[in-house]
Amino acid sequence: MASSSFVREGLTSFLNGTRFQVTTIHPSDAASGPEGEPLLVLASLDDGASVDTARALRAARADALLVIFGRPDAPASLPRDLCLTAQAVLDRDIGRETLIKALDAVMSGVTVQSANLFSWMVDRARIGPESLPGQQIIVAGADEAEAAPCHPLSSRELNVLRCLADGASNKVIALKFDLAEATVKIHVKNILRKLKTQNRTQAAIWAREHGIYPK
Repeated sequence: MASSSFVREGLTSFLNGTRFQVTTIHPSDAASGPEGEPLLVLASLDDGASVDTARALRAARADALLVIFGRPDAPASLPRDLCLTAQAVLDRDIGRETLIKALDAVMSGVTVQSANLFSWMVDRARIGPESLPGQQIIVAGADEAEAAPCHPLSSRELNVLRCLADGASNKVIALKFDLAEATVKIHVKNILRKLKTQNRTQAAIWAREHGIYPK
């Protein structure tokens, strides 16, 4: 569940080929779903509507495992009630491998928190970490990760990648840099090959993880 199609596509791309099957679910569907099957709710709480939907899903399926994605630069936007009952509160810029390990941990009954959101949550709740439910794993935040390796991209490819991170189409990129669309396609193909990514969404996520943002 996410209010942004970019986030939904990114999660789907990240979890492709894993044991997690991504689907869009509404509270009414969750309420009538099979009780024996674990329901893992991934919630990017970007606006009031997504928060309301997460609360409705929580009410419809009390047994659901809730994973919340938040932004460390705006932690106060996260609702206290959902954070304190969630099985995981994770940095939105979490890497693919870390995310998969975090979800595996959640499925095994462990509570997972990103370090750069955990301290804020404890301070806001005015409780000690030991008061939070379940065994806990703290994962490093994006700003605590190891330095990114040098990327193999040319300056032109880097500029194209920045546009991909902003969701720009080949036509928009071509107009911005006064290039033919065919040339942009070649650049995108080279970017995917060099970064070992399968599609534009994965390349955009790679850019975000490595601090490459649109100018």
